[in-house]
Amino acid sequence: MKCGNFGFQEMALEMPSKLVDVHQLVRDAGFGDEMLSRLHNGGLHRVPVNDGKPLPDLVRAAINKLFKAMPDLSELTGGILFAHSVPLLSPANISFLSLCLEGYHLDDIPRVAISGQPCAILHMAVQVAGIWLNDCPAEKGILLIGADQAYSVQERIFFGSAMGDVAVAMFVSEKAPCNRVLASVSECEVIATGGEASPPEDIARFRSLNPLYIRHAIETCIKDGEIELDDLSYIVPHTPYTMIWDTIAELLRFPRQKILTDYLSETGHLNSNDSFAHYIRAVREGRILDGEVALLINPGFGGTRGCTLIKR
Repeated sequence: MKCGNFGFQEMALEMPSKLVDVHQLVRDAGFGDEMLSRLHNGGLHRVPVNDGKPLPDLVRAAINKLFKAMPDLSELTGGILFAHSVPLLSPANISFLSLCLEGYHLDDIPRVAISGQPCAILHMAVQVAGIWLNDCPAEKGILLIGADQAYSVQERIFFGSAMGDVAVAMFVSEKAPCNRVLASVSECEVIATGGEASPPEDIARFRSLNPLYIRHAIETCIKDGEIELDDLSYIVPHTPYTMIWDTIAELLRFPRQKILTDYLSETGHLNSNDSFAHYIRAVREGRILDGEVALLINPGFGGTRGCTLIKR
């Protein structure tokens, strides 16, 4: 999907300050040394854990940061879009989004939550936000939120990775002076339909084809954005483990040092949020500079892929 007419006017990240060593997670979840070796070999050491607090608290902390940057956020918001991979928990008498948005004077704003496409859904949400802007007044934008949290230590260990908790809040606007979205792509061709419970032959086929599918998604997004691979300053990837990005660097003939997996050791697997979280952090730390182009990529286990091309 070629874009270019909108961008992220502001972007905020909230991650728990508590980091738990994967050795403790593996032991608490009932796994042994083999799983611990898989995680360490994949580059994971610690993950952020929300320590039993409800996910809306994490979301609200991210929204609060957005309000600090945009005090008029309530007046400028024409729609609210929430993307998640993990099922949401809330009391029976109040919706999850109501818990996240209470007190922000956003009660009359249309709101939608979307899921599916595990580990890639936030890229689909970017596309939906861009389309939604077409029906908003020119001065309005979309509050886009991505957040996930594990509800038990056993849920944190999956696909040979360890999940951390995170929330990102972003304001999508046609008036964004930077962080312009040049293109965004969502692809879905599910092979291992049962995840880790899929037949071994399906898992093996998925693993063999996945690097090629990832390359195709990246090349499609670059083509839609009307740039060349050499124009990229960074690829900011989904980070369940580092090894797959060694393979992608070889397939693309792209410098491995420009695939930003540096933050993985202290974030782990953040579902569809990690490429956006790491982009926000890299901008904040001055690694991605004004005018540079970054490609955010999230492949999900089984056969989903999302890409978003951003010009800082």
